[in-house]
Amino acid sequence: MNFRNRWTFWGLVAVVLALISIPSVEWVSAFRDYARLAGVWQPAPLKPTMTTFVPRDDRMSDAPALKPVEFRLKSPKARCVELVGDFNAWKPGLLKMKKGKGGVWTLILPVRRGRLKYLFLVDGEPKVDPAAETADGPEGRRVSVRMIP
Repeated sequence: MNFRNRWTFWGLVAVVLALISIPSVEWVSAFRDYARLAGVWQPAPLKPTMTTFVPRDDRMSDAPALKPVEFRLKSPKARCVELVGDFNAWKPGLLKMKKGKGGVWTLILPVRRGRLKYLFLVDGEPKVDPAAETADGPEGRRVSVRMIP
């Protein structure tokens, strides 16, 4: 091997080592960043549970009083009945009712006391409650009205 070939060989070795070491430096840097992040990482907060909080002072009087109200509709041929109203911003799909004996659909819902406007959606079609009064609702539609004492 002559002088020129040796310099070419060792120059090539130096270039290869440099190219190999650059990614290694990046990997080391990435692992350092990961270790730094893992040291300060906090787990996500837990999902809310069904645990209730009862304050020990007079704050309970500020909370709105909710009263469980049963909604019933007899519709034996219906496949799906939902409840929409002031209490869920008239959004369908949130409150599905359960079918009982004799084709009576029921749902018990805690609501605020006062005047309550609502509709049943029977297979997607709005229907007023035959056992309640009616009044004008959103979009000029007739809706059921019930007073919750």
